[in-house]
Amino acid sequence: MNQAIHTAIETAKQKVAGNAAWTRSVEKAAAALLNGELIVTVLAGNDGLVSSPRGCYHIRHGFCDCPATVNHCYHVSGLRIVSLADELATAPVVSRPALIADIKAAWSRNFPGVSLADELLRRFRVNTLDYLAEDMLRGVLAVCA
Repeated sequence: MNQAIHTAIETAKQKVAGNAAWTRSVEKAAAALLNGELIVTVLAGNDGLVSSPRGCYHIRHGFCDCPATVNHCYHVSGLRIVSLADELATAPVVSRPALIADIKAAWSRNFPGVSLADELLRRFRVNTLDYLAEDMLRGVLAVCA
């Protein structure tokens, strides 16, 4: 789970890149999770309970009941990071070559005549799947499958 939490933090940072408020929220949640200040219990759906030194808060449908006046509270980010880590920890292990083969098959099936290398270059500034991290490969497969 330790590696999963670090991967989930990096994934969350990538997802909020360019949004200053959410970036601060994710960074604060990541630090609090890593030092044990934030304790998260994931509930059904997108709900959860988040305990911090200032209290325990219930998150329902992405909204926290803490006294913060904005919806960028770090409790929501903490819940999302832990949810991502849980998904990563329970995800079936697929070898990197199998993942790349699945992407190539899905790409040719769903986007005939469109160059995968050109799209990779346009979106990621690389022209082969070999240069992408495994979490990015999973994201590409989710998009083109």
